[in-house]
This record gives sequence, C-alpha cells and structure tokens, in this order.
Amino acid sequence: MQIRLTVLAPPSGQTPARACDVLVTAPAGTALASVASGLAMAVAGPDGSLGSGAVVLFAGRERLDAQRCALGEPPLVDGAVLSLQAPGDDETADDAVPAQLQVVAGPDAGGVHLLHGGTVRVGRSAEADVPLDDPDVSRLHCEVTVSEDGRVAVADLGSTNGTTLDGAEVHDRPVRLAPGALLRLGESTLRLASGARPPVLPTTPDGEGHLRVARAPAPAAPSPRPPGPTTTGPSPTTPAPGPGPGPPPGTRTASPSRRRPGAAA
Repeated sequence: MQIRLTVLAPPSGQTPARACDVLVTAPAGTALASVASGLAMAVAGPDGSLGSGAVVLFAGRERLDAQRCALGEPPLVDGAVLSLQAPGDDETADDAVPAQLQVVAGPDAGGVHLLHGGTVRVGRSAEADVPLDDPDVSRLHCEVTVSEDGRVAVADLGSTNGTTLDGAEVHDRPVRLAPGALLRLGESTLRLASGARPPVLPTTPDGEGHLRVARAPAPAAPSPRPPGPTTTGPSPTTPAPGPGPGPPPGTRTASPSRRRPGAAA
C-alpha cells in the first residue's frame, strides 16, 4: 500500500509551518508508531532538530495514538495532513468564513484564500495577504474588503497594469465584488465564492489507504396510484330508471281499438 501524507513542522516564531509531502509504503494496518520517526525526520530535514522526546502527531486538533492508529484507516489515508508536535488548525473554524477568493487562472491557479473579514491586500510582494507569483502583478496591486454584513468590495492600489472586474476597469474607489465575479490582475484571474462548505459526502475506506465516496441514493420514484373502483351499473345514489306509475288498483286499462281494412267508421 502507498499513501501520501503531508506533515507540518511546528511553527517557529513568525515563520509559517514547514510542510513536507511524504510517500509512505507499508502494509495496510501498520501502526503509526512504525513510521512516526521517519515522518518527523522528513519534515525536519537532514540538519533539522525537533528536540528530544517522543514524536507526537496530530490530525487537526486530534492527537493520534501511535500504537492504535493504523495506516490506511481514517484519518491516516491518502492525502491526510498531519501536524508534528503541536495541534493543527481546526477545520471546523472555517465554517464561519463569509467568502473566499479562488485563483482560477495564472501561475497560482488552484489556490484558495479564505476571507475572514476586514481588508486583505493582493499582490506580488511577500507583504501581501494574498500573494501571487505573477510578474505582471504589482507588489501591492489591489485590496479586497469584507464588511460586517458580508458584502465584499475591491479597489485598485495604483497598480501598473490595472485591475478589471468582469471586464470593467477598477479604480481607487471601492466597487462591489459579487459572488461569481471575475477579478483580473496581470495574468491572474480570481473569482469570489461563498465561504460556505459544500455538504460532506459519506465515505468508506477501501482497505488500501483511500476513501471511496458513497453515491447518494436516488430519490424513490412515486408509487403508481391504484386504479379506483369501476362500476358498470347505475350509481348507488341514483335510482335506477323504471316504469312510470301504474293505474290505480281495480281499474282496467283500455286497449286501443283496431280497425279492420275496408270497414267504415
């Protein structure tokens, strides 16, 4: 079995946590303790030092039991992110994010930046809150502001190549950035999307370190309506037609007279 794990080293001061992708080859069900030291050495590097003591790994805020957690079983599946010696970010905290910027074109395509509120600056500089590795983007190109009511606006910061929103030029005066709108700066295109998470689909481990997504059951087709009772006779509430009222008792009914041919009247 082969699974790829991302291991985050503990942050040091203002330096962000260093990440390292590790390809683990081991039989399914191997205890985490068998590979924990190797994961720590991979993220620390040949000259790195993480201090003495046991290696502790976290999946989000959850501390993993190295003896009981097995490779190939959640959360130790392909693509998992582990934090070394310190808890990682709580993913459930992102549920309150009002919006996000998705990089849909350019050198950083595929990147997603969460907008927690306030003002964020987009640009090529390391000082930018949303850095873009795009030579046609200014160091501080534009700024995006998320107000308390969730509305988003964008303004240009005097960039060299300008900023456009759905093809219209953006100046230093903030204009509304609606969900789905495309923000173009340099060779990069950003799209504003809702920060709400999509519904989580149920998954099941396949025994080889991967998760299978269970298909949602198709809605049941409406059952055919049973045919109503059919009647061939008269309606039960309508009396059946019959002969009219007969003569009173004791009377005789006269038959019409018949005239023979040739008889005088």
